[in-house]
Order: sequence, then structure tokens, then C-alpha cells
Amino acid sequence: MTMRQKKRAILAGIIGAAMMTPTALVQADEFGSNTRYYEDDAWYDVSEWFDGNDYNPTDEAVGRWDNETWSYADELTDSDADNDWNLYSDYGYEDEDSDSDWFYDYYDDGYSYWDNDYYSNYYDTDDDGLYDAYAFYSDTDGDGFYEDFDYYTFNEDGEGQQESKQQAQNQQKQMKSTLMQLSGEVVDTKTVNVRDRKHLLASVQVPSGQSMPIDLGPAESVSVSEGDQLTANGHAVKVGDKPLFVATEASLKDGTITIDRNGKKFQGTVEKTKTVKVRGQQHQLAKVNTKNGKTMMVDLGPKTTFDRSLEEGSQITVQGVPVKVNDRVILMARQIMHDGDKMEVDRQVAQAN
Repeated sequence: MTMRQKKRAILAGIIGAAMMTPTALVQADEFGSNTRYYEDDAWYDVSEWFDGNDYNPTDEAVGRWDNETWSYADELTDSDADNDWNLYSDYGYEDEDSDSDWFYDYYDDGYSYWDNDYYSNYYDTDDDGLYDAYAFYSDTDGDGFYEDFDYYTFNEDGEGQQESKQQAQNQQKQMKSTLMQLSGEVVDTKTVNVRDRKHLLASVQVPSGQSMPIDLGPAESVSVSEGDQLTANGHAVKVGDKPLFVATEASLKDGTITIDRNGKKFQGTVEKTKTVKVRGQQHQLAKVNTKNGKTMMVDLGPKTTFDRSLEEGSQITVQGVPVKVNDRVILMARQIMHDGDKMEVDRQVAQAN
């Protein structure tokens, strides 16, 4: 199996027969078309924001300098490991002889996001370290299964789009929209590289006696030890040949936490804004100068996210997912903090007129 084939298996199904019913395999056969997320006319003058020196998507990761080389020594001292994808292109072990082989040392979760009736996932179709496609699923009748599916490309020239879309279609047949719950004793923990983040995973022994890996999100945000009792709400997926429970909320000895899966935080000053039409909705783009002196473009989502205009010079904090749109890198914001207000960005995709 090639690196790309292994990657296409990520998040491919639900855990075992106990967590999946035959009904899950009987879904609508009408799949969404492979359509563009942004039209050309949304981008024709955006490039004028940049002079070619302060924003080079081939040389810079989102929001910071990246020298595009990777080594184990670098990993110990810095975080330069995203545009130079190499090791982290799919899933596996850094040390095959590790005692913690109950789950992989690194994997790509596609920045999966679940809400009450929809699910979304990003894809890096050409394994270059930046997402360039997006799948969106909806449970329109609340029966626990996703009836509607659409697949959008950010970068038309990206390789592997059809293969990636087929994987996304297969996921629709296998996933359930309803939350699940697991409870048990923590028997082991490990920190795992998940794209540009480090997540804490706990191996939890459930009442049946089996152990289940649970992804508890960013490692710096949660603390858990062997012997702790843990209850988690979330969704079951499969990474390679291993089951994984992706928690959205967890109850631990210190209380209940909601797990933040919105991505990295960037703070900066808004230099320019522009409104563009995306799938029939007005979206607001912003050129943001970050605190470390770098410049990034951010899609702040539907303009209705803000109940007032975002003025140039405003201080803003954004969390989101880096994607590649043609020859540009853009951060798809999931959460925005501005003037003391925290706003969640609704990424449910509108249909084009």
C-alpha cells in the first residue's frame, strides 16, 4: 500500500459491528458534485494585497517562516514541520519498537468537525501539507445518518481529487451523526502529532474489558493519568487499521471539558478587508498582520458572523484550518475573538445560485 493509499484510509469507518448497524450501509446514492469552493472573480484582485515579498506560500507556513526542511533534530527544538510534509503525510510510528504501539505516533485527522446535524472534513489530496479539498455532510431528517453530501475543491489543479472524493463518499455510507459515549479507566496515555498540533490520547478500558484509544484534543488543554476514570462523548472513526474515538467532550477528575478542535490561534491586526461571494453567500476576507511580523489571509466566513463591520486596524484573534487556494494559502477561520466577543464561524456550505 502506497503512502497516498494509506492516507485515503484515514477516518474510513466506524468501529466494529457493535458500533455500526446494517442500516448505515444503506444510504442515498446521490453524491455531491466536485465543485469549486471559490470562483475566480472572488480572487482576481486579492493578490494585490501582497507584493510578493511578504507572502510566499511556497516558502512560508501560515503565519510564520518555514524553511521547508524537516529533521528529527528540528522536531525536538521547533515546530517547522508542516509545508515540508514528509513524515506526517499519513499515519504511522516514529519508533516501530515503541512500547506505546497501541496507537500511531502521528496521523492526520482532516480537522474533522461535528455539529448537531452535519459533519465536515478537509483533505490534502496531493500530500503537500496543505488541505485543498473539503467534504460536507448533512443529516437533514435527524435519523442519525447523513443523507446529503457535497465535495468542494479549493485548488483545481490538485492531484488525487477523484480518489479523495471517493473516500469522502465512502465515509457517508459508514458514519452516524449521533453522538456516542464511552466510559472506563485510563490504562495508558501518549502524545501524538496530528498535523500541526500535538494531541493527548488515552487508552481507556471499557466495561467489556477491551481498551479503546480516545483522542482528547490538544495536549496542552487536558490532563489525565493512568487510573483515572474518564467518560467521553464523541464519534468513532478508524485510522488505518486502528479504531479511534474522537471526543468532543470529556468528564475527568477535574470536571467536564469541551474539547477545542478549532485549530491554531493567531493574533494580529487587520490591515485590509474584502467581501467576496462564496457559494451564494457574502464572505469577509481579511489580511491580518500577526504579532511575529508575518502576514496571512483569513476567510472569516459569512459576513453575517459579525453584527458590525470589522474595521481596518482592529485587533483580532482567529483559529482555523490552513488551506491552499490556487497559489495562495488562506486560513479558514472557525473561531474569531474581537473586542471581547467570541464568534463561532458557521461553515455549513451554501448552494451556489
